[in-house]
Amino acid sequence: MMQRTIKLTLPFNDSLFRTVTMYNVVCNEVLKVGFSAKTYNKYRVHQLTYRGIRQKYPQLQASMVQCLRDQACEMLKREELKRLSVKKPYSCIRYNQRMFTPYLERNTLSLCTVDGRRRFHFACPQYFERYKSWMVKGVTVSFDKHAQRFRVHLVVEDGTPSKLAVSRVLGVDSGIINHAVLSNNVFFASNHIQSVKGRYQFLRSKLQTKGTSSAKRHLRRLSGRERRFTADINHCIAKLVVNQPFEAVALEKLQIKRAKKNGKKFNSKLGKWAFRQLQRFVGYKAEALGKSVVHVNPAYTSKTCSRCGARGVRKGSVFRCTSCGFELNADLNAARNIAQKGMSLLSRLPVNKPIVASQRITTKR
Repeated sequence: MMQRTIKLTLPFNDSLFRTVTMYNVVCNEVLKVGFSAKTYNKYRVHQLTYRGIRQKYPQLQASMVQCLRDQACEMLKREELKRLSVKKPYSCIRYNQRMFTPYLERNTLSLCTVDGRRRFHFACPQYFERYKSWMVKGVTVSFDKHAQRFRVHLVVEDGTPSKLAVSRVLGVDSGIINHAVLSNNVFFASNHIQSVKGRYQFLRSKLQTKGTSSAKRHLRRLSGRERRFTADINHCIAKLVVNQPFEAVALEKLQIKRAKKNGKKFNSKLGKWAFRQLQRFVGYKAEALGKSVVHVNPAYTSKTCSRCGARGVRKGSVFRCTSCGFELNADLNAARNIAQKGMSLLSRLPVNKPIVASQRITTKR
């Protein structure tokens, strides 16, 4: 099943505001009880907290108490009871299917609040109109104190398109200099990306050094701009990748961590490299088109000849094979090797379909 998230905004409403704040206050109380009892078992935490919460906060419905209990247990499990998590006053609250009713065709959403059910009208962005016919599986609501409005995320679900028969695989090599290089000779350079991020970093450092009230207000306005810029670039690249005339996409299974030996400058570049976000975008966009996505081992892809398979030498951005003399851009050579690995991985027989010997009986003559 495919899932997407419809992002909406709602104007300020007192009932919904008190619901968000009360939910988070009670969730913190449940967190303290679970942490003290050293358990994140939902049944155990339910036995310890449910009756007390229902008596102390009669405005909260039973389903909402169950939701905040589950959320608190998941937070405790995430930290493995090593430290006490704290929920912020305006952070997102979770609704299950008994606590909301969507009327997407009328741009209306019915939500459970501390004052009972309330209907809210919203303006649906044009991009999300395509998902109105999907089934709504969950809702989260948070309050933006700066914009004084609510952010609502609707999780919708629909069936997955049938997979296309794979005859060609597109290899994608990710890097810092070239954001993405495709095996069909398409390059996405990162010069513009690095330039914009450098300007953001310079402006942030100046404002942080200044430290005045106006500088802090400016920093709040800047917050999220770089993140949205990066997401927009990755969305555009992912869309171009999945629209290439290939039935499958091969990506690298990268495991990259910053280390002191790399140097401060290179670690800074690694921290700004959003390769996982790009791969995630490629994954869900390819799924919607019925295309397959496979992750391969990236070891020696830029040092192996894509023509003869021998180990060669890479100097800067140029690869040269010492066996056959083949020369090519190192990133493009890596992308072609990734495509070959992806094709060999997809062509293997699944383990749940073993080769069965023929039962036909032959007789000797």
